[in-house]
Amino acid sequence: MGSGNYKAALNKLITMSYSWYNTDASYGNNKIRWRKKTEEWRTLIFPNGMYDYKDINSFLQTQTGKVDPKDKESDYIFTLYFDMTIFRVVILMDENCELDLSEGKFAELVGYEKKILTGKKNFVAAMTPNITRSVDWLFLHCDLISRRGDDVSSDVLYSFSTTGVEVGHPFEKEPYWLEWHPVNKSMIDSIRIWVTDGRGNPLDLNGIDVAVSIMVEKE
Repeated sequence: MGSGNYKAALNKLITMSYSWYNTDASYGNNKIRWRKKTEEWRTLIFPNGMYDYKDINSFLQTQTGKVDPKDKESDYIFTLYFDMTIFRVVILMDENCELDLSEGKFAELVGYEKKILTGKKNFVAAMTPNITRSVDWLFLHCDLISRRGDDVSSDVLYSFSTTGVEVGHPFEKEPYWLEWHPVNKSMIDSIRIWVTDGRGNPLDLNGIDVAVSIMVEKE
């Protein structure tokens, strides 16, 4: 680039995929324990992945089975589902069993307090679930830009909501208008772009590439 001041803007997010996980050993939210009251605790470890409520329920039922394994009509020991009418996760369980949500961060995903569920058949979460792990907004950062707003420096090139984005599918985004940011370099030999969640935590895209189109103009 020649001398002078330059500005940059995201022209288009060409491709990105919903490839990040909400359940992972590194997040400390992939383990729960259960037992029949007459037996020792058993640990269930969810393989790293993106789980919705049906996926959690399916894994739970597959691993724990039915109250009477010999009876095809028998209820499952545990049933978990999201009740849209109350916006809470409901857990049904055999009264002779217990479910331990007191360790790790799994309870936060389904809106429960960190405690052992025992003594009754029907449990309703006390809180709204956080099945997305608060990854409801994504922020594209770029080392090409630097700006200040409310006396806080920022290298955010573009941000958007994950609403409408399907797990496992690629997507694209195009801003309604170009949002220009001052370029902090007089010579560009490389550009680094990374993605974080709304809390500023780097987002692991599991090796899936991101392609963007950036416009640079002289002010």
